[in-house]
Amino acid sequence: MYFNIYQAIFSFITFLGAIGLSLIIYSRSKENITNRLFILLLLLVAGYIMSHSIHFVFRRVGSVTILDISCHSFFLMILLTLTFFTWNYPTPKKMGLIKSLSILIPSILLLVWLWTGTLVQDSHIHVAKYEAHYGTYYPVFLIWYLFLLFLNIYWIAVKIKGQKDPILKNKSVIFIIGLIITNFLSFIFGLALPWILGFYFLVEISPLTFLIGMVIFTAVAVGKYNMFPTAIEKVSKLSINKKVLLSALIFVPIIILLVEIPIITMFITINHNYELIEIFLISIFGGILVSISMSFIIMKVISNPLTLLKNRAKDIGDGNYGIKVPIRSNDEIGELAQAFNSMSLKLQNNYNEIKLKQGRITLLLNAIDNSSVSIAIVDEDFNILEINETYRRLIEKEKNDILGKSIEDIQFKNIVNKKFSDIKETVTSENSYKDEIEWNNSKNIKHNLLLSITHVSILKYKSNGYLFVQIDITEKKKLEEQLLKSEKLADLGEMAAVLAHEIKTPLTSIKMNADILKEGLELNDEDKVSFSIIQKEINRLNNLVKDVLSFSRQMELEYSRFNLKETVENIRMQVYNKLNSKKAQLINNCKSITIEADEEKLTQVFLNFIDNSIDNINPNGKIIIDTKKNIKENILSIFITDDGGSNLNEDKIFEPFFTTKASGTGLGLSISQKIIQSHNGIIKLVNSNEKETKFRIDIPIKSNKII
Repeated sequence: MYFNIYQAIFSFITFLGAIGLSLIIYSRSKENITNRLFILLLLLVAGYIMSHSIHFVFRRVGSVTILDISCHSFFLMILLTLTFFTWNYPTPKKMGLIKSLSILIPSILLLVWLWTGTLVQDSHIHVAKYEAHYGTYYPVFLIWYLFLLFLNIYWIAVKIKGQKDPILKNKSVIFIIGLIITNFLSFIFGLALPWILGFYFLVEISPLTFLIGMVIFTAVAVGKYNMFPTAIEKVSKLSINKKVLLSALIFVPIIILLVEIPIITMFITINHNYELIEIFLISIFGGILVSISMSFIIMKVISNPLTLLKNRAKDIGDGNYGIKVPIRSNDEIGELAQAFNSMSLKLQNNYNEIKLKQGRITLLLNAIDNSSVSIAIVDEDFNILEINETYRRLIEKEKNDILGKSIEDIQFKNIVNKKFSDIKETVTSENSYKDEIEWNNSKNIKHNLLLSITHVSILKYKSNGYLFVQIDITEKKKLEEQLLKSEKLADLGEMAAVLAHEIKTPLTSIKMNADILKEGLELNDEDKVSFSIIQKEINRLNNLVKDVLSFSRQMELEYSRFNLKETVENIRMQVYNKLNSKKAQLINNCKSITIEADEEKLTQVFLNFIDNSIDNINPNGKIIIDTKKNIKENILSIFITDDGGSNLNEDKIFEPFFTTKASGTGLGLSISQKIIQSHNGIIKLVNSNEKETKFRIDIPIKSNKII
């Protein structure tokens, strides 16, 4: 055998294949090793077909020894790659160093023998057949080839037997079929028969077998069983234009080499190698030109409509629903376009419907968030997941400080009339709870709440939880209490008025007769004291009757304009003697402001408070009256403060006949409250402790009455 350029090329390709196989096998990364081996396998098959075809065309006359050697090398490299592929399929696993070297070293030695002419000595093409002359050790090559082939089949059969996954089992069966088609038939027609007969019988069978076997195996393995996902992913990223063009450039030359050229040689007499080369070049040029032209036509017919569909799909993705594609063909592309247009119209209708529903949902959510009902959603551990704005205002904390916390810690530690543990027990056992609770907020202000707890499924968190719905009925309770109090007061006033009227007449007669007896009789000192006590008690009863009648009658106000500071100053002069008896001071800090009110009734209110303060303060005590005006709100605030210690109950001090003094009617503050309320004002206790007692009166500065 002599050295030439073909030997250099194909021996170098064989060397590259061996190096690539070694790098893949001994790489530290075993990830995707089957994909890398399969790609190497496809490259080797392509190299085998290329070497066979090039020699077939360009070496038509004379020696084809390089054809034999390169084909034998590719045969062995292909089977060697398959062997390591089989070992790592479907799950990569480590092959021991001894086992891998026991496969590689004999194969490398056989490759060296091949390229040194030890196994294939000489091959020539004559008129009817290819002649082949082999060396003495050629059967070693055949035996090793068969050994590797059956080793592959054995490994796959063992994996099929132990495989429980039916899909992987089917993949392995397909793999064995591919092995038999591509290697066993090639072994018979490309290796065994030429050695037995001394010439190549049906020489085209070998490359056709490899081509058909690899195409079928790859198509079934990829299309049905997805055996090479990484390779498929890379190919699938190519556009249709590139796929069509690439397919044309690959398959047209192969078809010309493996189909057209053999047919030409069978039916047309070729006198010289140059004629075959000329036919090949013309065919390859014409085939590629036709295939590229057909590719552009196919791209025009298929790719352009698909590009239009893709762009319209992007428009829909940007929210432009309802757009259509102007494709009117009756083929599959046309059907796809009709389906696309129908989908676009449905999306438009669905979008409009969703927008309408979204508007309603937004309206409902706003209504829930701004309603007077406090809503909180908790998980099964009673940790707060969501709240509305009303609940946040009730708790008086920021939303972020509430979410994720236990509702017991956030709210129900300040529950008054219930235990949260009892509520939790009822909720977890009955999945619901309804009751009225009393709860103090962070400022220790009592709230009356209607509490309803319901078990709910929370889709957002994929879990169950509870819905807390709370209605603040504090104001309603107050109104109910005020209404009940008003009804009681009305009944009490009516009864008191009757009693006062019945008492007043005999009381007047008693007082008159007592005065006559005191004046007409000569009384000793003891009798005089007795008559003084009688007169004093009669006067007390008269004042009580007067207060009762004043409380029970309809309040009629006589509005006038007067200076409040001057009015308080006049009152200070009236109570001067009472103040002097305790050496107390009445300090008038009122601003000089003109108000519209019933001066006489307000004087009565001030006298009631001042009398109570004088009784309450210690000697040398102080009573301070000051004011604060709010012109914008048309409110004048009057503060009456004394330094006498007290412990008054605001809920009771304004009730009729309630008094903390040893003597008194208990109607003074009730009448005062009635007078202030008649002026559309309010009166309340601001402070009551050991150091001071402070009341606040708010009345309009200007009234809406005609004066």
